[in-house]
Amino acid sequence: MPGDPSKPASLDGSYRSIPPDDPSVTPRDLKVKIADQKLLVDWADGKKSELDLAVLRRHCPCATCRSDRDSQLNNPFKILKSDPARLRVIDARLVGNYAISFTWSDGHNTGIFEFRFLRALEVR
Repeated sequence: MPGDPSKPASLDGSYRSIPPDDPSVTPRDLKVKIADQKLLVDWADGKKSELDLAVLRRHCPCATCRSDRDSQLNNPFKILKSDPARLRVIDARLVGNYAISFTWSDGHNTGIFEFRFLRALEVR
């Protein structure tokens, strides 16, 4: 995928150049395994992904989390509000036909994970 090689594809925005109806970013099936804290995706192009939910939290695309990540880069001694590895997904819901959203054990639920974003995380 195009973009700045110093940033993960998911964070540099290059995934947005993929049309949302492209089979590579269209899930045929999604399963959230709460006990295992995994998201399983069968993509329309035949590929399968298994994404760790803690990784998704670390890459949460919401404005608050993005701001926290940016401030962490500017001040490596900043203490984060929560350790993403200790948080758990307690619920999930589809957002239209283009994304999924999670509710985390700390109450956070504003991240909307576009399917293009999830595929970009999986291929990096």
